[in-house]
Amino acid sequence: MSIKDHALLVSLSVNKPQMTQKDSKATADAESANNAHGAGQYRKDLYPKSLVQPISLIESQARAYIESTTYPWGRGENMLPSARFMQFAERIGKYELEFDQAVTAFLNNWSNVMMHAQASQGGLFDPSAYPDLTDLRSAFRFKINYRPITDVTDFRVAMQEEELAALRQQVEEATKESMNAVLRAPLERLKEVVSRLHEVTGRTERVAIDKRTGRTEVRAPIFRDSVCENIAEEINLLHDFAEILPDNIIALAKTVIDTTPHPQQLRDDPAKRKEVNIQTTALLASINSMLED
Repeated sequence: MSIKDHALLVSLSVNKPQMTQKDSKATADAESANNAHGAGQYRKDLYPKSLVQPISLIESQARAYIESTTYPWGRGENMLPSARFMQFAERIGKYELEFDQAVTAFLNNWSNVMMHAQASQGGLFDPSAYPDLTDLRSAFRFKINYRPITDVTDFRVAMQEEELAALRQQVEEATKESMNAVLRAPLERLKEVVSRLHEVTGRTERVAIDKRTGRTEVRAPIFRDSVCENIAEEINLLHDFAEILPDNIIALAKTVIDTTPHPQQLRDDPAKRKEVNIQTTALLASINSMLED
């Protein structure tokens, strides 16, 4: 089936105003003091990092979410399964709202921003370096872009056969390159989460002293639920791409999920830990072999 029928491309654009500025006087003073010329430049933070941190944090969270629910396509774009579009759009909409709210809070606190900037910059503070508030507000933007995956049949223009052949080859090569990255992504991400399961199942019991009794106790290794939950999340994403992924990757995913126990089993059953450790060794070998093909 065509990849166009089961996925689309998404990209996130986040614009922010200039956050740093070269200070010519500080640069000249440093060069003069050190008998240097053209050795570098001094850049000052225009805004206190603690006050812009909430805006940057929301951007980071949004990008992490996109990475977790898509596979990379290239040039800043990611491939999203069509089945996840509504869920994705709702979640991204919340990030956009939070971004706008954080920007509004930053601007509403402008007098405090300038006070902190002047205190931190000291003699380097220059009020003329800051734009008008209206201009500053327009410099912030959070925008998600969607577009279909293009193939040569999408071009509806009259071309000579030679031109069309060249365009077809270019589109096919670009699509093939991106698809190769897409096919590697689920394997690389499965390798990461399976490696983590392999690591934790290879741990041995801990010797600890009970603070109340003073007795030495042997305790099971610590296992976090997230080790198994992360595997389930990766498998769910992979299944949403099932129509466009090769059968061997789908089969591998089934083996991975069948191998993954409930976290409590790992805590309670040493034999199960050993069994899963052996199974994940074989799984990692299979994943590495598929990555090398």
